[in-house]
Amino acid sequence: MDAAPTYFECPQCGFLSADPSFGTGETPCPYCGAAGDSRRVFPTERLRRLDSRIRRYHSEDESEIVVILVAAFLEAILEDIIDRILTARGADLSVREVVLDGQRAIGGRIGRLFPHLTGEQFEEAAAELGYERFPARWREVRTARNAFIHDSPFNGPQETIDAEMAKQSMDLLDQAYQLFVLINNRFVASTESPRCEPADGL
Repeated sequence: MDAAPTYFECPQCGFLSADPSFGTGETPCPYCGAAGDSRRVFPTERLRRLDSRIRRYHSEDESEIVVILVAAFLEAILEDIIDRILTARGADLSVREVVLDGQRAIGGRIGRLFPHLTGEQFEEAAAELGYERFPARWREVRTARNAFIHDSPFNGPQETIDAEMAKQSMDLLDQAYQLFVLINNRFVASTESPRCEPADGL
C-alpha cells in the first residue's frame, strides 16, 4: 500500500465502505438502506497526513521514527473506533470525553473498555475478522517503542530500533485500516438494520 485508503461513511448508521459508488451516493447503504451523497471520508485528513509522513520516513529508512509514529497512529485510530462505538450506543460528547479521559492507557482501552462496550475481547474480535496475529504484533511494536523511549532499570536503554520492526509496523499500519473498518461495521453500523454483504471493495 502506497497511501492511506479511502472509505466512505453512511451518515445514518456509520457503515464504512471503499466502494466509490457508495461514496458518490449511487449505491445506498447496504446496512440501513440510506441514500444520498453526504458521505464523510475515513480516515480523517489528520490521520492521512500522519500516514503520509510515516511512509516518507520509512522510505528514508528512519526505523525509530516509523515505529514511534505507527504506535501513535494505531492508538489514535483505536480512540476513533471506541468513540464511534460510544456514539452508536447513544453517548453524547461529554460522556464520551469522560470515558476516554478516564481510560487513557492503551492497555486499559484494549483490555477493559473495548470488551465492556462490545461484549468481546479485542483479540477475539480481531481473530474472528481474520486478523488473529494483529493484537500480538501490535504489542510487540508498543514494546519496542517503549523500550526505545523509556530507559529500563532492568535491561538498560535500547539504543536503536531495527528495520525489521519498522517493516512490521508498516504491515500493521496497512492492516489497521481494514481491521478497524470491519470492527466499525460490526459494532457501530446499525444492528437494527438487516445485515448483508459489504459493498464491493470493502
